[in-house]
Amino acid sequence: MYALAKAKDELANYLSNVLNVDKEKVLNSIEYPTKEQIADLALPLPSVTKKFDIEIKGEYNGRLIKEVWKDGLFINARLNEKELLKEIFTNFSENYGIIKTERPLRIVVEHTSANPIHPLHIGHLRNAILGDTLAKMLKARGHEVNVRFYVNDSGRQVALLIYGLSKLGYPDPPSEEKKDQWLGLIYAMTNVILEIKKINEELKSTTNDSEYKEKIARRDELLISASELSKRNQEYFNKLSDQIMNDKDPEGEISKIIEKYEKGEEDIKKIVRKYVDFALEGFKESLEKLHIMFDNFDYESDLLWNNDVKLVLDFALTSVAKINYKGTAALDLQNYIDDDIRKEIRIPKGLEIPPLVLMRSDGTTLYTVRDIAYTIYKFRQFNADEVINVIAEQQSVPQMQLRAALYILGWKKFAINLIHFSYGMVTLQGMKMSGRLGKYISLDEVYDKVAEVVKAKIEEKKGILENLNEIVNSAIRYAIISVSANKPVSFDVKRVANFEENSGPYLQYTYARAYNILSKSTENLDISKIDENELKNEKRTLLLMIAKFPDIFINSVDHLQPEVLTVFLRGLADVFNSWYDKERVLQEPDESKRITRLFIVKGVETVLRNGLNTLGIASLTRM
Repeated sequence: MYALAKAKDELANYLSNVLNVDKEKVLNSIEYPTKEQIADLALPLPSVTKKFDIEIKGEYNGRLIKEVWKDGLFINARLNEKELLKEIFTNFSENYGIIKTERPLRIVVEHTSANPIHPLHIGHLRNAILGDTLAKMLKARGHEVNVRFYVNDSGRQVALLIYGLSKLGYPDPPSEEKKDQWLGLIYAMTNVILEIKKINEELKSTTNDSEYKEKIARRDELLISASELSKRNQEYFNKLSDQIMNDKDPEGEISKIIEKYEKGEEDIKKIVRKYVDFALEGFKESLEKLHIMFDNFDYESDLLWNNDVKLVLDFALTSVAKINYKGTAALDLQNYIDDDIRKEIRIPKGLEIPPLVLMRSDGTTLYTVRDIAYTIYKFRQFNADEVINVIAEQQSVPQMQLRAALYILGWKKFAINLIHFSYGMVTLQGMKMSGRLGKYISLDEVYDKVAEVVKAKIEEKKGILENLNEIVNSAIRYAIISVSANKPVSFDVKRVANFEENSGPYLQYTYARAYNILSKSTENLDISKIDENELKNEKRTLLLMIAKFPDIFINSVDHLQPEVLTVFLRGLADVFNSWYDKERVLQEPDESKRITRLFIVKGVETVLRNGLNTLGIASLTRM
């Protein structure tokens, strides 16, 4: 049991007797006051009893807690600083604060899962970093984690890319170009030319004046995009334009590609997989810069070819919840889940859930049915206790449909343990994106822009460049994980590379500062020599924060809230820097004061190191 857990236990023992309330109930209700000067720990009386006229009589004689008093509806407690420091550092280890769970689970984290048609862009950045951070945190907590990427290779977008490549004669990417960026250009060119062709044909039969003007305006916008794309490779653009504009039925060709691939015809299988894998090579190259890797890449097509999707579809078609919806088969989700089930699978009471359409009118399956098959696969393939899908908030309703469908079809355990980790969108200031028009800032460009700013700051400070990549990684990661997932992020390159405050590099700089104080010390840290009078003001605050770290770690991981740990580390860094700018450590002549301060620095250094590593940020000793 770590120090603060022992302190809470001590307080709970005392108060359970005073209040005549079950100890566990008291223990689970103890909280941290929002203002530290009020108290160190507090028990809100309404959480444990209806009797508020309690008197705390006499002096409290505890070890880790030195004072207990009542204030309104709260019973407050203050910790014994000297005993707290001794408790923390008597059995202190390099892994301090990283508390392993008593109930390790097998957890699948699926994230990023971008369509393999163009490079990853800033829109994918938040998904990838959040997913990777969750996986790292869960592993640190002692869970067995499997990280997966779902390759959507069977949809229209991939078929459109293959259609464009077919018009170019299925070329290989030039050796000097990054493969996903090369594919993204061909995809955007193909899409823009197809849209222009479609509007040209529609204009021939448009008689409504306002509708005609709208189409002309839309075509003008597309022509501007076409002009910009053509400058990037005139040869490709001219060839695609000639071929597509003279194609009598491009949509028919795209549909044939989809149909043949879904059936697993060998000729098209080889072609599609070849180019999809080119895209994945590019993804891996981009993500490795941020130390993001996957255990498995799961292809949607495999679920079709091995009949996983067909088995789910056939089973769903026999369900009592099957209905006819707009001329095709669907599952009625609204009338087959009551309020108790909604609570169990996290669907808000009263929210209308649309039917889940099982197939198109031509008999082909929709992505929602494939999601059911894939969810079952993830649980079974890893024998998972939980599956976490990191998906944008716009997919909240489809994710609810997925859980409801799983429950109705009998996979209740999977429905209950399927977690949608939802997040808001991320934008780059002053930039609107459209992958189909080739307008986006790629993840590689974001990385390079941040690297440029970071490098300039390091050179300005006369620092060392050997850890440039780790500093860039910290800047980008921190910008994403310091914000609550349900809030939008506006990505500002200059702000994320700030070395002075509220950034990843700032935390790394603070860690290096603490580390270097300790590395220069030759002191034997004898705990019997500490000066308890030193444990005041900022030093007391730092001691309490060091004590709270195990709690912060546990709560951050168990509630899947990386921002809680991130914000805590930033607060710790702020207090440490504020204190260190005013007081010396190694130069302090009084031995007891010096040793006490070194213990505080040691605690800060360890908490920062373990916290940063948990979040996937390197703790650098030199900057």
